[in-house]
Amino acid sequence: MGRLVSSLSVRLISVVLVILAALVPLLYLGVSAIVREGYAERFVNQLRAYSRLVADELESIDGPDFDRRAVAVLDSAVLSGQVVFAEIRDGARTLHSSIATPTADAPLRDDFHFGDQHDQAYFITHTVSRGDHALLLRLGFDEVPTLERIAAAERRVLIAMAAFVASSIAVAAWLSWAIARPMVRLQQAAQRVARGDPHAQLDVGSSIREVQEFNYHLEHMRRELVGANERLSLEMREREVSEQKRLDLERRLLHRERIATIGTLAGGVAHEFNNIMTPILLYSQLALEEVPAGGELAEYLKRVIDAAHRARTLVMRILTFSREMDLQEPKVFPLRAPVEEALALLRAIVPANIEILFSAREEAMPVLGDASLVHQMVINLGTNAYQSMRDNGGKLAITLGATDKPPDSQVEPGRYHLLEVSDTGHGMEAAVLEHIFEPFFTTQEVGEGTGLGLSVVHGIVTSMGGFITVRSRPGCGTTVAVYLPAASAGQRQEPARAAGAGA
Repeated sequence: MGRLVSSLSVRLISVVLVILAALVPLLYLGVSAIVREGYAERFVNQLRAYSRLVADELESIDGPDFDRRAVAVLDSAVLSGQVVFAEIRDGARTLHSSIATPTADAPLRDDFHFGDQHDQAYFITHTVSRGDHALLLRLGFDEVPTLERIAAAERRVLIAMAAFVASSIAVAAWLSWAIARPMVRLQQAAQRVARGDPHAQLDVGSSIREVQEFNYHLEHMRRELVGANERLSLEMREREVSEQKRLDLERRLLHRERIATIGTLAGGVAHEFNNIMTPILLYSQLALEEVPAGGELAEYLKRVIDAAHRARTLVMRILTFSREMDLQEPKVFPLRAPVEEALALLRAIVPANIEILFSAREEAMPVLGDASLVHQMVINLGTNAYQSMRDNGGKLAITLGATDKPPDSQVEPGRYHLLEVSDTGHGMEAAVLEHIFEPFFTTQEVGEGTGLGLSVVHGIVTSMGGFITVRSRPGCGTTVAVYLPAASAGQRQEPARAAGAGA
């Protein structure tokens, strides 16, 4: 363990040294530049102000003894200790300080920045007005004291940087040891868990609060994982039982869907057959009244009429079977009740890798229609949704809401109750969306669906005066929105009056 701690500590300290090697020189150069610029700016501002005062004093000199008094002003500037060069130029004539030695190689142009000429003197020129002409005052200021102060400041910065680097290395060494030791302990405990010892506790024994919290969460995770093995075994056994129940329920749902499909087709055939039998029966009865009674033709017509009556009886039986649910009188009922009943059935058949979410408004949502049809509609939509997520799992969300602004501009405005069924499945392309409500259209393999689920849903919604929209993209899931008109106050009272009259 000691070797692992040392190795990890060395790596951490090496990282710190690399960072310091990259940042400290840049930091030193930046601070040094700030120090130099600060001292230089202060030096330049002071000497510019001073040279302006000297120029103003020269402009105030009047009388014939200008040269003598001007030299005295230059001498006082030199005696101040800052000026090393002072002269006044009046065309070809030049006046120098009597104290400072004239500099033959003094540059004629001014310094714009500190240390421009690298001659340890900063030169400034001012114009001095003298009546009808102007004189030039040139002063040279000593840069050496400022350079010395800058050098001293840079040495102090260097010492501070060295102290910073030393303290950083010391702190990094302590932190690396404080972090490396518990991390190595944690690594060893994790290796014991990986080798098959799930009861090996993760205890790093660190004084750092963040490391303690990290250890706490990892230990909590380990305990959860230990318990998850037992729960997983139990869930697998329960899943086998629930899978068998789900298969039974699926078979029942498919059987119910097939029966509903057969009933719809039978109803359509029965209606057409009834339309054909009605004139046959009518004209046969008229013909029987025109022929002599007891004749052979009358006997034939009676047999035709008897066969027509038997056919009509058969048609009525087929219509009664096909319209077993449609024959119910429309009633006002809360939309949430059949939705929750269908949701309870879906929870039993939906695989465990699919999460079902349900949300609804607290207020009542009355609609006019048949609750059993709404139940069948939710079952069909939920079945389509979970089948699209059967392989990879996902979320099936059912939401109940209300809106006063339906998205379809062709429907009548008003208040609609909204039922949304959304999934996170594979979605559909635009070409598939164009045909989803067509009977017998399906994208599933043979034997896995009849292609009538959405067509039945569309028929139910249309019969209740609503409309349906579908949003889907490949890889982004599908959302089916069903808008059902809210029951009006008159529709709510009508069933109550009918019940009272029956009583």
